[in-house]
Amino acid sequence: MNFQQRFDAIRADMGREGLDLLLGFHDGTHFGGSLNAMMMLSGFRSMGNAVAIVERDGESSLMVSPDWEAGRAAECAPHMSVRGVVDQLPALKEEIGRRGISPDRVGVAGLSALPWEQAKSINALFGNRARAADQLIVRHSKAKTDEEVGHAREATVIAEKGYARMLELARPGVREDDLAVELRWYMKSLGAEDNFLMLNSGPHNKAVQPCSSRKMERGDLLLTELSPIYKGQMTQICRTIVMGRATPEQKRCYQVLIDGYERGEKAAMPGVPMSRVCDAVDEVIDAAGYAEYGKPPYLRLRRRGHGLGFGCDLPGDVGPDNDIVLEKNMVFVLHPNQYLPETGYLMCGEPLLITSTGSEALSTTKAVLGETG
Repeated sequence: MNFQQRFDAIRADMGREGLDLLLGFHDGTHFGGSLNAMMMLSGFRSMGNAVAIVERDGESSLMVSPDWEAGRAAECAPHMSVRGVVDQLPALKEEIGRRGISPDRVGVAGLSALPWEQAKSINALFGNRARAADQLIVRHSKAKTDEEVGHAREATVIAEKGYARMLELARPGVREDDLAVELRWYMKSLGAEDNFLMLNSGPHNKAVQPCSSRKMERGDLLLTELSPIYKGQMTQICRTIVMGRATPEQKRCYQVLIDGYERGEKAAMPGVPMSRVCDAVDEVIDAAGYAEYGKPPYLRLRRRGHGLGFGCDLPGDVGPDNDIVLEKNMVFVLHPNQYLPETGYLMCGEPLLITSTGSEALSTTKAVLGETG
């Protein structure tokens, strides 16, 4: 499926649901757990307020603010006419009035992610008669387009290069903050638009967390999630590095997580519920004697991974209660990260693409317990 096919399928569903106009909103704030309806309709990752305006049988347009975003938006959304505006609400009112479509035949998506006052004002434009249409977009966005998969692959290349750079720079005496700044700059120089980076170190970590001014010491375990974004698509790899040489106990414990990952990767295939992937990981780690540490308070309910993307993060969490059925071109990170009493928290994980027959790790090198010598 390419982007145009997704867009055409959404427009076809508008007819089946009795909608003549579909509006997808976004306010420029990006979180990896909410629907970006505007981006799913346009392919544009905005820096401010934006709305995609889709007619069932007519023209489609994109309204962006600040107005200087119009040039970049036009490059990302060639299937839409683009208009830059200073104030979205009066410009939107003008657009709606020009079309003369009954509010009962208008669908709106993305309002739940907007500030309350902004969403209230938008609803008021339609006399609170417009229909919520988030699920119309979600059903066609849970699997990635061919373009999005390509962007995820490129983002993963950037993540792996970032990790190689991390192995070069991570040494006792280096501050966590300094290492994080260097990694962000380096991955940005490789083409990353942004990067969600978790990085911390210690002799016995309770969890992964944001970096601090702490200087790394010999014997520390350095934890990291490297999550660069390339052309709107996020990826993630999870890694653990020993400051020095790994002990036999550290190697043994890390292999437990690797074995759990490999079992989960084998379970991930089309037609399988996501809960089964989580169960496959848990079975290995529980059998090794760590069942107590694979649930709260040691492990969050998110469990063994999560969907990837700033437009739509389905198939969602790799958790025991997520029964969404995996489909071709779904992308998520599988990470059996958890606390083990002998070593503290350990991390390993790769982004997975569901194929027609199974799954494929987008990373070319899988996690091993890193060492600085």
